[in-house]
Amino acid sequence: MSSGMKYLFGIIHIGSARMTLRIISGTSMDDMEVIDNVTHEVDYGEEVFQTRRISFRSLNSMCRILSGFHQLLKDYGVADVKVLATTSVREAENTLNVIDQIYIRTGFHVDVLDMTKEIYYKFFGLYYSVQKHHIDFAGEAVLLMDITSGGLGLTGWQNGKLLFQQNVHIGALRILENFDKKQRCEITFPTAVREYIHSTLSPLWVSVKKHHVKYVILSGIEANLIGNLMGEKMRNGICLIKPHEFFAFVDSFCGVTPFKLMQRFHLSENRANIIMPTILLYYELFRVIDVDVILLMGITFTQGYSMFYIADRENDLYLRKQRMLLLDLTRTIASKYVSDQTHSSRIEQFAAILFHSLYKQIGLPHNTGYLLRLAAILHETGKFINMRGHNRYTYELIMATDIFGITDEEKEIVANIDYYSYKGTPSNEDVNYRSLNPKQKIILIKLVTIFRLADALDAGHNGKINRITAEIRERNVVVKYVSDFDISLERWTFKKAVPGFEEVFGLTPILVKG
Repeated sequence: MSSGMKYLFGIIHIGSARMTLRIISGTSMDDMEVIDNVTHEVDYGEEVFQTRRISFRSLNSMCRILSGFHQLLKDYGVADVKVLATTSVREAENTLNVIDQIYIRTGFHVDVLDMTKEIYYKFFGLYYSVQKHHIDFAGEAVLLMDITSGGLGLTGWQNGKLLFQQNVHIGALRILENFDKKQRCEITFPTAVREYIHSTLSPLWVSVKKHHVKYVILSGIEANLIGNLMGEKMRNGICLIKPHEFFAFVDSFCGVTPFKLMQRFHLSENRANIIMPTILLYYELFRVIDVDVILLMGITFTQGYSMFYIADRENDLYLRKQRMLLLDLTRTIASKYVSDQTHSSRIEQFAAILFHSLYKQIGLPHNTGYLLRLAAILHETGKFINMRGHNRYTYELIMATDIFGITDEEKEIVANIDYYSYKGTPSNEDVNYRSLNPKQKIILIKLVTIFRLADALDAGHNGKINRITAEIRERNVVVKYVSDFDISLERWTFKKAVPGFEEVFGLTPILVKG
């Protein structure tokens, strides 16, 4: 709920093609005023893809722009600032040196986002805008195609439910890294790029096609620019075009190249190098997927993150709706490996109830309960590979899966909850535990302890316990259950989990019929 008090905050995005500062005043997601928005085009993105490093020259340029942003923030009196870096900083081999130098020279602490989180923030803002404007898709499947400099995100939904989410390392600048400047001048360059895109994306199309997508949403600065180049104008932040109109635009070039874009539209070389592969990525999608309508929307990464930031600060109800969406998507992922998810559903329910009764007393933020629920949904997936040592395979499956909406650090916690859920004590002898930072380790140990107690309540996988309640009374956690059956196995398993719970929390769980 909104506090009703306006406050200023700033968002800085260090991207591969541009650096952006966005200063916002607001009280809620529906009350956000952009006070200032400054963008600088940069050219170090392609350098990173070619050399795997951010050069001294590029770092100087980056810090010079950030120093200008710092002064502007000071002039406006903005103290609450988030600095986010995406592909170029994330993929540079000297990332740590870069963020250290930025801090020393400008005083900014930089958060480096992984690809899944980067794409999620834009989806967060875009999905909210779709709901706010009551865009009617008539029950048909919708696909958001989000192209960054280093990756492509495909997110599908239908009737308020996420269908799939896939991320591929084939962004605008990443495509160009496969071709040198001489090759880009060849007459066959557009064909070579199209074939490269097709070979990379073709494994995705089978899963996308089965959902019969009829609407595609393209968003961000590049999508808007392409709309402008086609002579289309935004109305209320939205523009509709037909696939045949897009094909006619592309075919008019007789082979799209950065040089032709520069000549026809007077674009800078840097911008043309980003727009050209973006156009061809769109072309490949529309060639393969039979869509009816293309929607161009004005939501950018910084807009999406700004909306998330204020929603998180104000604990907006939309955050809860998003988490329900993402939990449902995780259940879809789990269904590929577990045909019957009733046990996992029970553990998810029990874990959520236990966590809610405990979190204020045990030093865990409320959002870590979401990680516990993800772990419950996924904890049986490793059995698809092998019943023996299934916890190890569950860990590997989770680590190899893009889980939409969480960071890589959070995914490591989820994977380790399931690794230690069955037995064993988190120990530095295990590589997967040793690689965690101290904060992750504390969260993991607490969540594993809660998970084991929840798992004990359905030890026989037969749903003998219908429902539970939990509350703290003095130094006890009283868990009341409803059941019409003999629950000896569940009671004994619960009792085995008690000593570990007492050691971690200093509280004694008690199971009573109620």
